Amino acid sequence: MTNCQLHGQKGTCKTASHFCIDTGSIIFGSYAFGGAPRGKGWIEGVPHPNIRPRMKDLLRVLKYFRPDAGRVAGVFGLLLANVALNVLKPWPVAVLIDSVLGQKPLPGQRAPMETWARPLMAAWLSAAIFLLYFAQGGLSSAQNYYSIQVSLRGLTRVRAEIFDRLLRLSLRFHQGATAGDLIYRASWDTYSIQTLFQQGLMTFVTASLSLAVMACIMARLNLPLTLVALALAPLLVMGIRVFGRAMRERTTRAQQADSRVTSLVQQCIAALPLTQSYTREELEAERFQGEAKEAQRLRLSQHGSELGYGFAVAVIFGFGTAVTTWLGSRQVLAGCLTVGGLFVFLSYLVLLYEPLSQLSYVGATVAGALAGARRVFEILDTPDEVRVQSPAAKVPEAGDIAFRGVCFAYEPGREVLKEVTFRLAAGESAAIVGPSGAGKTTLLLLLPRFFDPGRGEVELGGVDLRRLDLKDLRRHIGVVPQEPIILPATVAENIAYGKPGAPPGEIAAAARAANAAGFIEKLADKYQTRIGEGAARLSAGERQRINLARAFLKDAPIILLDEPTSALDGESEELIAESLRQLLRGRTALMVAHRPATIAGFHRVLVLEEGRLTEFGTPAELRAKGGYFARVTGLPKVE
Repeated sequence: MTNCQLHGQKGTCKTASHFCIDTGSIIFGSYAFGGAPRGKGWIEGVPHPNIRPRMKDLLRVLKYFRPDAGRVAGVFGLLLANVALNVLKPWPVAVLIDSVLGQKPLPGQRAPMETWARPLMAAWLSAAIFLLYFAQGGLSSAQNYYSIQVSLRGLTRVRAEIFDRLLRLSLRFHQGATAGDLIYRASWDTYSIQTLFQQGLMTFVTASLSLAVMACIMARLNLPLTLVALALAPLLVMGIRVFGRAMRERTTRAQQADSRVTSLVQQCIAALPLTQSYTREELEAERFQGEAKEAQRLRLSQHGSELGYGFAVAVIFGFGTAVTTWLGSRQVLAGCLTVGGLFVFLSYLVLLYEPLSQLSYVGATVAGALAGARRVFEILDTPDEVRVQSPAAKVPEAGDIAFRGVCFAYEPGREVLKEVTFRLAAGESAAIVGPSGAGKTTLLLLLPRFFDPGRGEVELGGVDLRRLDLKDLRRHIGVVPQEPIILPATVAENIAYGKPGAPPGEIAAAARAANAAGFIEKLADKYQTRIGEGAARLSAGERQRINLARAFLKDAPIILLDEPTSALDGESEELIAESLRQLLRGRTALMVAHRPATIAGFHRVLVLEEGRLTEFGTPAELRAKGGYFARVTGLPKVE
């Protein structure tokens, strides 16, 4: 036996000892765990102002995966088995090198292996290598599959929540937002929740566990080499500190640029007839190219910082591997370590650096994903403008509509409605007339509580609308907008939208009442014909009659109509007017209207000018006053 030239020990040097890792802290993105005092940042123990809000965001993300706690536990079980197989993988090769190809006795043996047994042992070891890789590959695939499954289930939950939130937010919110940005947030930013779980939390936990296991095993094999390998941790921390903020800021700017591109596409498609009629295609294309190039520049800047960080990590790991290999080779030459032992240690070094590499990238991943998650949370945290007082009351079956000193403004200081007061008895109909911008449509929108008045009260049956159950209130109101809304569905599904599950007979009766049955019967598949976006095209009059049929089928006691005949030709207007007379019979109704023929059948008329109710009464009474109504209509007296 020779003396170890490095440690002065006789024979082979075995550096077995219990090992405890104290790196002071493990960095998770911009978060610090351990090491520093509680509530302090990792660097110099100074307060980190961003830790708490980011931790709050992360904990909020985790709630979407709480229902899958059992599956997550199963993933961790697979992880432990996977780590165990990773630990075993280098040993058959080490035995092959030292005991089959070399002269070191097998474990438990005193003499080297017989020559005749070496080929057989090589075959067994080769088979063991295959089985270990096969089993480890299978467990790794299963672990990744179930991890992806859990992350996708969480993604589905957050998408369902944000879609539900978008459906319930007020019209004021939607009028102040761009559709393309909302689509981007609901479709793409929600992926950040999946990323934070799968590539953030799961990677952090699995990599930390693998790192701890490999470090302990390597320390028992060779403590000095292990300490050298772990000495890279401070360099990685420095890399995170240098590149982390830049990566986070550049990711946020890139996501905002992508959102602008999505919004521009949506806006251009919606305005395509205008663009083509004014031959502005080249201008819009140039504008899009400008936004696309800016998005490209910002994405390239983001990826540039990520690649720079990746290069720094590769250099650090390369330096660590080179130093460890050099020191290990010296131990082999000194007789302190066998070639097989060095192979095992270098194999473990790869398994040690792999989780270290994953942990180093977790910071960049979490930084980018948090930017997207916050864009999702901005929508989810938008306060409800329309709230119901508790306990909510049921809507009276029949009741007067009353406005008492109602004021409303879309923006502070610019009131659209000013001290509007009137009463409409149950079963009466009223036409709302006035110049453009007088607040006519806004007045209608207050009744189903798409908005609430800034001051004053809107009552139904003597009860403030804010005290009524919101869903029950809207079930009692049918709305026919100025621009008919046709869904990408069948004719029957469009008519039955307000009454799901309505039998075909009721749908057909509603179509006949709205004078829509004639053209529907001529369609290829009649009531099963798909209409709307990407399907059969209907004229403006036909679309409006579908809308009226929807209102007939809902059979609500209160009807609100916003100039339903404004964009129709004479023949279509006559058909719609006939349908309106049937629809309004016996119902309380308010309709924005201008044409004398449409107004003639109404009990009352409201005149709005500059947000104020200047006239209210029967058509005959207002004609006799000689005011705005008399000037714009030549309406004969209604008996």
